Amino acid sequence: MCESTVYSTKGQKILEDVISIKIEGEKIEIRDILGRKMELKGKVVEIDLDGHQILLEI
Repeated sequence: MCESTVYSTKGQKILEDVISIKIEGEKIEIRDILGRKMELKGKVVEIDLDGHQILLEI
């Protein structure tokens, strides 16, 4: 599988099993494998595909 976990730059786990990220300006929409979605304001700092982690500054 290709799911990732989204963390804030402060180390807080935001959402696990993320399969979709949509970015529109400062708005970031993330969705997990169960269809749950979150909308956050911030920016993507790092995407680690090998480690399945996404780091957001929010």
